[in-house]
Amino acid sequence: MLLFVVGGVSAQGVVLSRDSAWVFSGNLAATFNQVALTNWVAGGENTLGGQATALLDLKYAQQRHLWQNTLELGYGLMKQGESDVIKNLDKIDFASQYGYQATQAWYYSALLGIKTQFTAGYKYPNTQNVISDFAAPLYIQLSLGASYKPDNHFSALISPLTGRLTFVMNQDLADVGAFGVKAGKFDPMGVRITPGENLRTELGGYIKLGYTNSYFNNMLGLTTKLELFSNYLDKPQNIDVNYDLLLDFKLNSFLTARAQLTLIYDDDQKLPNAAGKPVAALQVRQMFGLGLAYRF
Repeated sequence: MLLFVVGGVSAQGVVLSRDSAWVFSGNLAATFNQVALTNWVAGGENTLGGQATALLDLKYAQQRHLWQNTLELGYGLMKQGESDVIKNLDKIDFASQYGYQATQAWYYSALLGIKTQFTAGYKYPNTQNVISDFAAPLYIQLSLGASYKPDNHFSALISPLTGRLTFVMNQDLADVGAFGVKAGKFDPMGVRITPGENLRTELGGYIKLGYTNSYFNNMLGLTTKLELFSNYLDKPQNIDVNYDLLLDFKLNSFLTARAQLTLIYDDDQKLPNAAGKPVAALQVRQMFGLGLAYRF
């Protein structure tokens, strides 16, 4: 797999002007992989795939004010043999966090988070039934609490008061109660009597930990994030977990290796098991790429 990244390199980001309190940084990438076989006795199939990702950060820091905005975008497709093109990455994740300094490293904080995806998702090879879609789900979250930021690398947000709205704007998914919304009602013939609800509200506690750093003269870049959410109103013991890890290793001036790992557990995100019963399970996504890279 080849990894192509667009941009320029800087460890601290781009200061927008000489006396500006704003700093802009990011990591942009596009990957491509191909396997082409002709008269290949050992067997196999032609494979073509690629993905594009962006991690952008805009931070304002002046006096006792700290305002950080991050946007994560990702989309990937692949085609194997004569099979249809399938999706292997789809992510939109925006967060805006404001903090007012209380002590040297602690801040009174508020966080607004928005998460969804670009296009419809399927449990391949079944492409007849949609299991997710743009704004299905759409998570909008507001958290109030305290944050700890001792340096430019580590941050922690602890919010005992977090409201989360889950929108499911695809009515077919809402009718079956996807992502925790109230399902619709159907008669014995399968005719819908009452549509499913498009909104679920939750009140709970939220913790977000983040760490970013570079090592070996900026050759190795590390970004990791852990989010935990417990709904006070419904099964608070079933904690939602979202973990991301991104490693970039600069092999030379042009060549970089990248590894990504995402782990998700959400009791409201369910897929049919072998018996056809919807169940929640640990979701895992791994990616390794090699090619051109750029961080700024």
